[in-house]
Order: sequence, then structure tokens, then C-alpha cells
Amino acid sequence: MKQELILLLKQRSILILLLLNLLLTGFSLFNGWQNISHIQAQINHAKEGEGLRHQDYLKQHSQHDTLDVGEVGYYVFHNVYHTPGEWSFIALGNRLVTPYVQRIRLLGLQGQLYDGESHHPEYVMLGGFDYAFWLVFFAPLLCIALLHDLKASEHQAQRLLFLQSLTAQPARFWRQRVASRWLLIALTFSLPVMVFTAIYGLSLAPLLQVLVVTLLYTLLWTGLCAAFSLRARALNANLNALALTSLWLVTCIVLPNLAQVWLHHRYPVEDGSQIALQHRQAVHSAWDLPKTDTLTPFYALYPQWQKSAPVTDRFHWKWYYAFQHMADVKLAKQVETREKALMQRDQATGLLGYFLPAVWVQRSLEDIAHSNVSDLLAHRQRITAFHTQLRHDAYPYLFEEKPFTLESFSQMPTFEETNK
Repeated sequence: MKQELILLLKQRSILILLLLNLLLTGFSLFNGWQNISHIQAQINHAKEGEGLRHQDYLKQHSQHDTLDVGEVGYYVFHNVYHTPGEWSFIALGNRLVTPYVQRIRLLGLQGQLYDGESHHPEYVMLGGFDYAFWLVFFAPLLCIALLHDLKASEHQAQRLLFLQSLTAQPARFWRQRVASRWLLIALTFSLPVMVFTAIYGLSLAPLLQVLVVTLLYTLLWTGLCAAFSLRARALNANLNALALTSLWLVTCIVLPNLAQVWLHHRYPVEDGSQIALQHRQAVHSAWDLPKTDTLTPFYALYPQWQKSAPVTDRFHWKWYYAFQHMADVKLAKQVETREKALMQRDQATGLLGYFLPAVWVQRSLEDIAHSNVSDLLAHRQRITAFHTQLRHDAYPYLFEEKPFTLESFSQMPTFEETNK
């Protein structure tokens, strides 16, 4: 095999192709890293800005012993962060289309949560130029370029019979040729990842997972190309390249996109902006309803506040926040149905990965990068839990009219991020 590798690297066209792949693989990693670095920088900037805003608010009201909790809930924003994982640069996935910093107030959650979503995250099929994209779409083409003419090139140069007569084990001879090409292909994809890991001191467990996915995917396409180009009748290099390229087109582009179209039809998902619009309409309509129409169902959910003094004035903060929450309750079933459909699509896509290698690679790398649908929905559940904590922390001050002091302000809940 050593001699075969030397002969391969002496071919200028192959050497250029391998060096180009090394360069562009490195660039795909760098591009993904730059995107994630930008996201992290924006998150850090938002954290600093949030602290300064809260300090300014306290300075403006420092002359008062107590604050109006209703005004605090309305005017004070709390940032929630979709922080990237250590290996998120490997597959950007849903991070391209979902907000990584959102500002949450005590108002109804769904109007705030979906107001920043202008795309379905699962619509991004091709994604950005990251390692996952480059591996999925270019690795098969590189395999085709290096393996489509294994036998055809020798036949066209009239060396095929001579080569076969020189070796006592022709099958072993061809296996060595295939193995040497696969080794070079796998190395040009894997080496930049390993260098990146060493430079930035990344964790080794995800690296091993990425390498396994890379080796298996390149091995699969190497095997497919070798099986096709070593057939008895595979003696026309151009025809081999055309057939294998057609296979790449069908399995990497046509079938995955057709499958996604079918999944969108099979599991329809309501647009997030529509949920935000309906929430806004529910809130606006509550202004014209009798206050008991809001407070009665609210007290049914929170019986501990039923003995709160009735709202007789035209406006009271507890009534305002009650109908904000009841708008969330009204849309809870729709949100649950939407998230269930997203999970069904994600699970169905996982099943497709057993039949479409490109889908399997994309999903596997997104799992490593924590940029898949499951991570997105888990992030939204954390936001919901944080918003619930905010509400429950404020309700005693609203319904029992307890004094909300500066100390109470400093003890307000903060969003807890997860380590990835």
C-alpha cells in the first residue's frame, strides 16, 4: 500500500484535489468557528448590557424604599441565552435561524418567544458552510473523482490485462488501491478537525465521534464507488463518473429534499409568527372583557390567590398580568401540538437516516454540536420554566400587595444556562 500511496501522490491532479479538500475542510471549520464566536460575543455583550440596565434601573429608583412590581415586570427585561456548545461550530444547524439572545418580560410568554422566529428551523436543509455541509456534499464527489476509473483507466491505457497477469491475487491488488484512496480521502477530512482540536484545546470525546462519522461516511462512499468501478463491464470512465454522480445527486440532494417535503406535509407545523399574532390578539381583546372573565379562570388555576381583593378600579397590574398569562393558557394546546409535530418530524428524519447516509451524517454531527431540534425545544422549555419562575416570584407582590423592595429586585430569578 505504501507504493500505491506514493504513486497516487505523484499524480498532480490527485495531489491538487487532496490539497484543495484540506484547504476547504479547514475553511469550513474556520467559518463555523467564526459564526459561533460571533454568537458567543453577542451573548457576552448582552450579559454585560443586562447588568448595566438593571443597575441603571436601581439608580433611578434608589430614592424609593419600594418599587412598583407591576412597572418592574413591564419595563425590566431579562435576557435568555441559547448558548452554543463547545463543538457547535461543526454543524451550525438551527442556530442559523433561531435567536440566540431573547429579552423576556413578565408579560405573556408565547408572544415574546415566537416573535423572534421568522423561519421554521427545520426548513434549513442545506445550512451554512460548515464541516457538516462540506462532508455531506463533497466527500462523495471526492470519492467519485478518485475511484470512478479504477479499472477503466487501466483498460483505456491497455494495461489492464498486463496488471492482472502480474499479480497472483488480483482481488488483493484492487483492495490495496481502494484502501489507499480511502485513506487519503479520510485523512484530508479528519486532519483539519484534529488540528483544530489541538489548537483550541477541545474535548476529545466529541472529536472521536466526529472522526467515526467521517470515517464511516467516506468508507461507505469509497465502497460504493469501488463496487461500481470494479465491475466487469465498468470500462468507461466517463460513464462511471456520470452514473456515480447521478447516485450522489439522488441520495444527497433529491431524496433528502423530497423526504423533507413529505414530512412537512405529513406533520404540518403552525408558523411561530402566527402563534405570536394570536397571542397579541388575545391580549388586546382582553381589554374589552369584564375583569371577572379574566380573573375567574385565572383563580381556577391559582386558587391560592382567590382571596385577593377584587379589582374595582379601571386598571390594576394583577388583572393585567392575569390576562397576559391567560393568553398563554389559551394557546398552550397549539404550542404543544406544534412542538409535538416538530419532534415527530425529527424522529421521522432519524428513521430516514437509516436509508439516506447524508441525512444520518447531518443529524449525527448536529447531535454532537447540540444544534438539532431536540436542543431547540429543550431551550424553549428552559425559557418557559424561567418565565414561570418570574411569574411565581412576582405574584405574591401583585395579589397580596406585599412591598417590592430594592432587595426584592436584586433577588429576582435569573436564567440558568446549561453546560454543553
